[in-house]
Amino acid sequence: MTTFQITLPEPLRQFALGRVAELGLDSPDQYFEQLLEEDRLRKRDEFYMEKVREAIEQDEWVTEDQFWNQIDENTRIRRKARTAGTE
Repeated sequence: MTTFQITLPEPLRQFALGRVAELGLDSPDQYFEQLLEEDRLRKRDEFYMEKVREAIEQDEWVTEDQFWNQIDENTRIRRKARTAGTE
């Protein structure tokens, strides 16, 4: 693991510590890791939604099997990321 130091104003520091306690996390590191992972997944989802919009505009379609295979793959990736984050 790599160390990443951040500086926060006191109100945000207190908020973060409160969230750590509310979520039952062991440390602020876990909280920030969750936030970053959620942001990464949102960014990925935005990418896929843009591809869907482009496909609709260009009238390019995938089969139902292709769609569900991609959903399954994304689910496996998310589960793996969550598992890696809790070990």
